Amino acid sequence: MSNPVRRGQSGNPVSTSMQGDTYTPFANTSAINPYGLQLRQTITSSGSVVIPDGINWVYVILAGGGGGGLSSTTAGTRGGGAGGIAWGWTLAQNTCIIGAGSPGASTPTRGGYTRYGNVIAGGGGGGSVTPNLGGAGSGAIAGSTNYWGIAGGAAGGFSGSGAGGGSTSTTLNAAAGKGGDGISGGGGGGFTATGTGTGTGGGGGNGLAGGGGGGAVQNTGTRTGGNGGNGIGPYGTIYTGGIGSTGTSTNGAGGGGAGIGGNGNNASGTTGGAGGLGGGGGGGSSSAGATSNAGGNGILYIYY
Repeated sequence: MSNPVRRGQSGNPVSTSMQGDTYTPFANTSAINPYGLQLRQTITSSGSVVIPDGINWVYVILAGGGGGGLSSTTAGTRGGGAGGIAWGWTLAQNTCIIGAGSPGASTPTRGGYTRYGNVIAGGGGGGSVTPNLGGAGSGAIAGSTNYWGIAGGAAGGFSGSGAGGGSTSTTLNAAAGKGGDGISGGGGGGFTATGTGTGTGGGGGNGLAGGGGGGAVQNTGTRTGGNGGNGIGPYGTIYTGGIGSTGTSTNGAGGGGAGIGGNGNNASGTTGGAGGLGGGGGGGSSSAGATSNAGGNGILYIYY
């Protein structure tokens, strides 16, 4: 293998790929992109992959599908957790699996996994009914704590991987917990309480992919859904979470979390926003049977 760091004619530091001496300036790469390689393919659906002859190894960045937000008129409507993010080298393959985002439902499920070669990213957790927490980011124990034992809660739990979901509020004028921040953000907790007073859903956790915001139901005062968490694309692009809806005795749905490939969607009335492309979590809906609060689909970036 050649020296991994050289200087080009312009004097800028450059790098060489794993398979040859071609290079690109550092200015055209980012912290999680491999030096010396170019993004060749962006794939958003499962199927065949065509790699040129002579390319045996490729570098990939991929995201699993985001979890869907909870849909209900009687329970705090928790946001979905962000899909997992994975990256690394793998042998070139001629097929891939791209995980679908989990649909929003009264009992939303985990998003689908994304796989290329030996690199796999799991799906984000759906807004959980038991325990009453926003969906955990991929890599977290379902609905509550992550693998390091850090739970969601009033401020959410931070995690180096999947973050815990925010807690549900059952007290008037008290906001639900924010989803944890991490590589995969946790979903915001939902609000549910009867009586006259404000109800506020928890915001989705931030990460490379963001969790969905939680919604608010039942109170007869102002209802405000939490905003979705923000995400970051492979080249450092900041994608923003969707905005929660607000209204008096109505609305209160959460915004969708951003993925690594697109912004989260705003809530619309009582329906939570869908998660952004690349693993964003879906926002919680303050209505039963909503389907547009699904998590964002997975994505695959291939470099060589």
